[in-house]
Amino acid sequence: MQGFLVTLIQCSVSMSLITLMYTAVRPILSKRYAAKWMYKVWLLIAAGWIIPFRPQIDPLIFHVPIPDIPVAFAQSMSFMAVRDMENNWATIPLWWLLAAIWGCGVVSIVLYHALRHGRFIKTIRRWSEPVLDVKVLGILDRVRSELRINKPVGLSVCESITNPMLVGFFRPVILLPPMELSDDVLSLILKHELIHYKRHDLWYKAMILMATAFHWFNPVVYIMAKAAAKQCEISCDALVLQNADHQRRMQYGETIIAVVRNGAKVQTGLSSNFYGGKKDLKNRISLIMDPKGKKAGILLFCLALVGILWTGSALTDEANADDPQTSIATETVTWYYDSDSHIDNEVTRLKESLRRYANNLDSSHK
Repeated sequence: MQGFLVTLIQCSVSMSLITLMYTAVRPILSKRYAAKWMYKVWLLIAAGWIIPFRPQIDPLIFHVPIPDIPVAFAQSMSFMAVRDMENNWATIPLWWLLAAIWGCGVVSIVLYHALRHGRFIKTIRRWSEPVLDVKVLGILDRVRSELRINKPVGLSVCESITNPMLVGFFRPVILLPPMELSDDVLSLILKHELIHYKRHDLWYKAMILMATAFHWFNPVVYIMAKAAAKQCEISCDALVLQNADHQRRMQYGETIIAVVRNGAKVQTGLSSNFYGGKKDLKNRISLIMDPKGKKAGILLFCLALVGILWTGSALTDEANADDPQTSIATETVTWYYDSDSHIDNEVTRLKESLRRYANNLDSSHK
């Protein structure tokens, strides 16, 4: 358990560095690279948060320094108390206590989102009605055919929501708010949600949620989750407006503004979110109105992958380096594990010394 927690912390530190670096350069990179590749890099980073183990790669340029662990601290992390000599009670390792705290945090995060999602699904089932209008269903089938989606996707109107969204991992349903929509606007909205379905964005959201659950103690992971959610919507907008003219882009931007005016209610984190928030609306609209073609980000994706492996390997190599203090602490910990045998050996030596001393006394008296 000690090794797992150390590996988890090393992963958290290395991925924090990668996340903050990518967050800092993202505004510059977004002007050169396509939005879908920027989103794929965020998904790669999210996967890096989940998978703590890294292959051993010799970083040739620099090592990330790891502070030396004092002997007293290493000893205290090994056990909370020394074995009771008289009662011979088993001691409780502090690493297991830390693992229990971490596990409780993971379970709490998962339960919170699971209960919230379950309550949301129960609400929309109560207030949703399937769309029966033949014309609307025809638009849905047409857009689904354009995107080459063969599996059926449900369509319902829900009074408890204020913006369109996609829900359901195994039985996907597009939910529409109770508002009047023209055929063109409806077509854009349905295309947006169907692209979410085609890209499996709900499953990616679940993966990002898992990353926040594993690293709930690290505030940087929430920065990653929020940035990935924003980029998800921006990349979806770019695919909806691929090869679109200025008029089409204006219409799509007006649709998003109309949704913002309609307001937003609390929803589950395991759904798409057509409404991205007022704070980021200006940036989203500017990207929608930008018709410039951008480069594919294959090189960017590869650099992010190398950076994740490299940084994690640097931390691992530095932590595993030979350290005299760590060796002393290891020997001390070993003494704790072998305390019974150590005591038995000392008692045996003491008895042997007493026996020799008694024999010497007898010899002197004779």
